[in-house]
Amino acid sequence: MVIKKSRSKTVSIKTWDKSDCLPKLDSKEYKQFLDDLEKNVKLIESYKSKLKPDFKIEDFNKIIKVNEQITMLLSRIGDYGYLWFSEDTSNQEAKSYRSKVEKLSVDVNNRIMFFSLWFKQLDDKNANRLISGVDKEYHYLFEKIREMKKYTLSEAEEKILNIKDVTGSQALIKIYDTITNAFNYELEVDGKKMFLTRGEITKYVKDERADVRRDAYLAVQKVYAQHDDVLNEIYRNLILDWRNEGVEVRGYKEPISIRNLGNGVSDEAIDALINVCRKNKKVFQDYFKLKSKLCNIKKLRRWDLYAPYGKKEKEYTYEESLKIVFEAYQDYSPKILELAKKIVESDHVDYEIRKNKMTGAYCMDIGPGIVPYVLLNHTGELRSVFTIAHEFGHGVHDLLSGQHSPLTCHPPLVLAETASVFGEMLLFEKLMKEVKDNEMKKSLLVNKLDDTYATIGRQIYFIIFEKQAHEMIKNGAGLHELQNAYLDNLKEQFGDSMDIDEGFKNEWIGIPHIYHSPFYCYSYAFGNLLVLALYEKYKEEGESFIPKYLKILEYGGSEKPSKILKEVGIDVEDEKFWQKGFDLVNEMVQDLKKLV
Repeated sequence: MVIKKSRSKTVSIKTWDKSDCLPKLDSKEYKQFLDDLEKNVKLIESYKSKLKPDFKIEDFNKIIKVNEQITMLLSRIGDYGYLWFSEDTSNQEAKSYRSKVEKLSVDVNNRIMFFSLWFKQLDDKNANRLISGVDKEYHYLFEKIREMKKYTLSEAEEKILNIKDVTGSQALIKIYDTITNAFNYELEVDGKKMFLTRGEITKYVKDERADVRRDAYLAVQKVYAQHDDVLNEIYRNLILDWRNEGVEVRGYKEPISIRNLGNGVSDEAIDALINVCRKNKKVFQDYFKLKSKLCNIKKLRRWDLYAPYGKKEKEYTYEESLKIVFEAYQDYSPKILELAKKIVESDHVDYEIRKNKMTGAYCMDIGPGIVPYVLLNHTGELRSVFTIAHEFGHGVHDLLSGQHSPLTCHPPLVLAETASVFGEMLLFEKLMKEVKDNEMKKSLLVNKLDDTYATIGRQIYFIIFEKQAHEMIKNGAGLHELQNAYLDNLKEQFGDSMDIDEGFKNEWIGIPHIYHSPFYCYSYAFGNLLVLALYEKYKEEGESFIPKYLKILEYGGSEKPSKILKEVGIDVEDEKFWQKGFDLVNEMVQDLKKLV
């Protein structure tokens, strides 16, 4: 429990316990952290003059072990800053600390980058000799480093780019976060005027009353429209920076290729994913037409997208929500339940909504040996219960992959959503089995299909927009052109199933992912369609499938995603595989149609 003082009173705010991540900043233990970091950096620096083609395997192994320690120390120091900032994005001390540790991280990485650069430039014979001489745990790591050889610059150039990022792209992202997290949205409901955070107004964009949904949606769009010039300028420069470094300087084929190679997947695999999603847009359009009938709306408008169906939803306390999620985990695997409980028992969850707290939800994996941290903004809706299943799924994934090195434990982005979405499926199936009332089943299906659209259709169309925006900005497009492109994007994905109001032309500037991590969003579609296929295998094979599923999670980032998935018969470059996922989505639509 953190106690914060204001001018008028003392406020009790429930936050997570950060002491497992890092000792107090004024403690001897923290000073020892910094001393150990410097000691390890100097140890690696001492090898700089010794790096020759015939470098000894035992010294190569020693550098790996020291690198692991550096990685873990930097992770704990940096992630602590992000956790602190998340609690209160207006906290100047937290902002100052984040700036200091970001500078420290860049300095450390610049001092030791000579090692990876040397290994990238090493001849194939000696590189293979060293890889074969280390534990199998590190084989994919160093094979991937070798793959990056083509896109790597000189040591001096790499250092300049690292330094540039601190006051360049990273600074722009912090400015975007500072501006948008401070937004308040004015909304009047039942004669009461309120000023709400993004987390708080989310409840009203899904209100059962159409006028409240409309006003809530437009309240958000109004605030973003007031800042569209500056937010567009931030985006434009982030995108130019991404292209200039990645395509013009490093030589990647196109902007999205930077993300794809980093994720360990081919451009062809992501092209196949996008193509199949685009071809199947009618599946969601059919669902929205069905939803308009269910909700007795002549034709859906943009603010009706997440209109609730059925009786007013029950409000779930945080404790009730945990209980439901944990029961779903228990039904599938006691091991998964045990791991999920660790997160709560460690006091690593911040779930309350409050002013200036970071919006949304995330799971922070510090590294092996430390239980992950989960940020929530729990509104009490059923959707919030599914958010818990999602984020705790991430936490379970992190704990399972924590058996690996700090260098190889983190799952690649394309597999990062596997456990989270699977957790949601477990919860959905549990609720569908328990509910006997057809009206409640319809409500659950509507909720599930809403979420399925949000994590597949919506995310892929963000990617389609991003690809277009990167090309348009390269050619000098301004805010007006991007607004029109986004409106066209909405009209394509919704077709004649929904009326699109021009007021939503700025919706894209309120999507943090396209600022923070260009092309990140396809990981949601990848993960969701993948999980649909995995869940079908579970239904076909029963309990014998569970060890296979856990093994996928246990890999972390220690092997190439395509190789991991081939173990369960999945080819991510095959459009037929992605189509199977959409076939299951269509089955849900047909199940709902039968209940209407």
